[in-house]
Amino acid sequence: MHTLLKLLKYGLLAMLATPAMADDSPPVKPLEVGIVPYLSARVLVTSYEPMRHYLEKALHRPVKIYTAAGFKQFFLNAQHGDYDLILSAAHFARILQKDNQYTPVARFAAVNHALIVTALNSPIKSIQDLRGQTIAVPDRLSLSSVVVLSYLRDAGLQPDIDLHLLEVPSFASAIFSLQKGHATAAISAPGILTQMPKELSKSVKTLNDAGEFLRLVILTHPRIGKKYADRIKQALFKFGSESTEGKQFLTRTGAGAIIPVTAKDMESLDQYIFETKRLIKETHE
Repeated sequence: MHTLLKLLKYGLLAMLATPAMADDSPPVKPLEVGIVPYLSARVLVTSYEPMRHYLEKALHRPVKIYTAAGFKQFFLNAQHGDYDLILSAAHFARILQKDNQYTPVARFAAVNHALIVTALNSPIKSIQDLRGQTIAVPDRLSLSSVVVLSYLRDAGLQPDIDLHLLEVPSFASAIFSLQKGHATAAISAPGILTQMPKELSKSVKTLNDAGEFLRLVILTHPRIGKKYADRIKQALFKFGSESTEGKQFLTRTGAGAIIPVTAKDMESLDQYIFETKRLIKETHE
């Protein structure tokens, strides 16, 4: 798979723990789940282990989790068909639905917000005070970054002209940039801050809320087929509504609930398609 960061620990446990993998049974192909890399691989595998384990039991097959080295690589991997099931940033989800026939099966109920944050002791009082300053951008292809940079343009601040953009590997790195004084502000989101260590999440304050957007959308690759996609969907709903580990997962991640995703939900993401495709093309060159 294309530069995937394979989470071997849990993948191997999945294969060893599943009855279908017994010596007298034929091998069962693992369900390969791709999660957009909005946090480090270590944090993602810890956060999503309850979901992985529940799906493995419910579907009676091994489940392995993957992520990628950046948002662009995750999107390209998904386009290439490297994952059976994906938990995708919403703007990627719409493109994959329209262009690659992925099927949206569910989404996290809680919406996210694109935040501009500063250090707790920062003298910055408004976004106009950011003119000439440095803002840490975790990944230009993250939906938080797309929303914030559009918001700044609307406010008369042109990225790379009125602001210096410091591109960093992750959302956690963006907060570290504030702590070290390498940036005056950073792009983040409540759902991401919730899953960071408290020494990071509690070290910043919100300067501006640039707007809300859908959190992760869950989709299946077309090879899965409708019948099995429905089975996965029902397992996800039961995980969130009936299992103790699922309820704890939703509380810990701030996801709220796992709910059906509607056509209206997906159509609301059309506004991001042009800019997202432009950025993907730009980062290819």
